[in-house]
Amino acid sequence: MKFNYLTYEKLKGDAEKFSVGENDSYIKTYPEFLKYFTSLERIEIHHLIISSHFVYGWMPTIIHLEIRDIDQVLLLLNAVKSGQTLNREEIEKLKSCINNSMVGLSKLLHFINPAEYAIWDSRIFKYITAKKSQYGIDKAENYLDYLGKMKEISNHENYLFLHNMIEKHFNYSLTPMRAIEILMFETDRKNSN
Repeated sequence: MKFNYLTYEKLKGDAEKFSVGENDSYIKTYPEFLKYFTSLERIEIHHLIISSHFVYGWMPTIIHLEIRDIDQVLLLLNAVKSGQTLNREEIEKLKSCINNSMVGLSKLLHFINPAEYAIWDSRIFKYITAKKSQYGIDKAENYLDYLGKMKEISNHENYLFLHNMIEKHFNYSLTPMRAIEILMFETDRKNSN
């Protein structure tokens, strides 16, 4: 999928207008979710159940976990925690466990490994496609293309300037994946009001 609206130049223009509300629980809960996974040595089924539910606390959907292939799911989640990049088939396997939702899975993957996986949701999809339709949001290959584009932007020669414009609004550090994603999310949220 082409993401013509996901460019360094567009992000830089939006970063110049970026701000966050002080009482936004979405912003305040973020570092707590990260701490949960940082403190774990290994992800077990107990952690998957708890973390899947806190991720879905950010969503208007009730979660359904399909844990038939739990050993393989846990193996993949621990691979993500150790820095492995998943392929399409592996993403699909995890997606089928987490409500069959790419959005929910992306949030879980992000909290497990925020440096390699970005959050993917309807606001992000709308920002990068300029479409109101969400057709394609649940396709693993589109999510992987998005991650590739995010890495490309974070490797831009002037990326650090953009990153610093966003990170100064937070009292904690942001990975490039989070800085770019929160910029797109907040920009779409403000433009939709």
